[in-house]
Formats: sequence, C-alpha cells, structure tokens
Amino acid sequence: MPEPNEGRMTAVIPAFNEANHIQRVLDPLRHTPQLSEIIVVDDGSADDTAVVVTACRAADERIQLISLPRNVGKGGAIMAGIQASSSDLLVLLDADLIDLRPSHLRALVQPVQQHHCAMTLGIFKNGRQQTNLSHRYFYFLSGQRCLRWSAFGQFGHAAAFHDTRWGIEMAFNLTAWQRGLRVQQVPWEGVSHTMRLEKMRGVRKYWTYVAMWADIGKLLLAQGVRPWLGNGRTAHGKRPLTPGPITLSD
Repeated sequence: MPEPNEGRMTAVIPAFNEANHIQRVLDPLRHTPQLSEIIVVDDGSADDTAVVVTACRAADERIQLISLPRNVGKGGAIMAGIQASSSDLLVLLDADLIDLRPSHLRALVQPVQQHHCAMTLGIFKNGRQQTNLSHRYFYFLSGQRCLRWSAFGQFGHAAAFHDTRWGIEMAFNLTAWQRGLRVQQVPWEGVSHTMRLEKMRGVRKYWTYVAMWADIGKLLLAQGVRPWLGNGRTAHGKRPLTPGPITLSD
C-alpha cells in the first residue's frame, strides 16, 4: 500500500458475479465528492461485472478496476483493493447494496474522519425485513464499514487479513478488540442488499452459508480463542461495538 494521504478517502468494493447489482452501488459513490478513489476488485467473476464497471469508469475517472485472475475470496479481494489505495481512510462496501445514498456514506465516514472511533459499521434499518433481521442479530458481520487502515494494518499483521475469505469482517472486529479500538454502529435507514438466496440457484446457495460460518469459525480459533488464551486478554472494560446518534441528511 502506498504511503497513506490524510486528505484522501478511498472506497473499496469486492465483487464476484455482481454485474446485475454493482451499478446501483457505484452511482451514489460517483455523487460523493469526498471520495478520492473508488476501487472495484473483480474477484474472478464469470459474468460481466468488469464490463459494467468499465462503463461506469468512462463517466468517472475516480473508478478503478482490479481484475483478479481467480477467485480468492472476500478477504483477499478487499486486501487487493486496500493495497492499491493511496488513502488511510477506507470505506468498505458490498457490491449488492440497495437504496444506498451519499448521505449514508457521509454518516458512515464522519465518526472516523473526526477521530471519534477507528471503525464504523453501517447497520441496515427499515429496509427489507430479511436484511433488517440479519443486521439486528449479526450486526458484527456487516460488510459496510469505514476504518483507518493505520489502526488495523500496522504492526506487521496486514498479511493475516488476506486469507480470511468470508471471515474478513470478524478479523477486523477481533483486531479492534485486541487493540482496544473504538467501533461505532451507524444506522442506515432504508438500505438493504440482495441476498445470496436471491442471487443463486440450487443447493449451492445454502452451502455458501455453511462455508461462510466455517471461515468465521477457523478465524476465531486461529486469531481469537488461541491468542486470548495465550496472552491472558480479557474483555473487561471493552465495548468494541457501540451505537451512536448518527443522523442522515441529504
């Protein structure tokens, strides 16, 4: 990753077979002038994801496309985007969001930009029932985040994020907890996303959820439980995920 520039802000969007969805994420990003770079990482897609991103790039030169020759998983794709970024302030987004607005992005960035916390989580609220429920009970797995990379990638541990696949969000959570970093939840009114059950067919769509929780379980064992047992860390006094009174306005 290049030397971070305090005045810059980069959005990183990992995408795998998201040709039908990614434009509705790129459109509000294009209307967010605070962003210096918009990096889409095509994680070995078999559809026209790269074609859609290239067309959007013609209208906004901030959009960059990184095409990976094979699928490396969400963690590896996000890290490819982070390594290509010239910003310390990063906005991480899924490629299948619905009804995202520039005001949501401003609310997500503000607490980190003003040094109130090291990371924010965008939490779906009053969107669709299925995604509202998932963010209510599994908010810690939200893929919508803003963070300062200098707080997470230092101390030589950046390489550990590469192989996390679906465990990347939990890896950020664990890093924040282990380093005592403040994390704040930001409600995203009306935002949802297209679920894997809607995008995929057959039994394979259910298997992806099994694989996701397997990735999270392996990460917890490798980076969570074992280090916790080994160095005597406790959670006393730590509140890594705290809601905040963030309001949205266009």
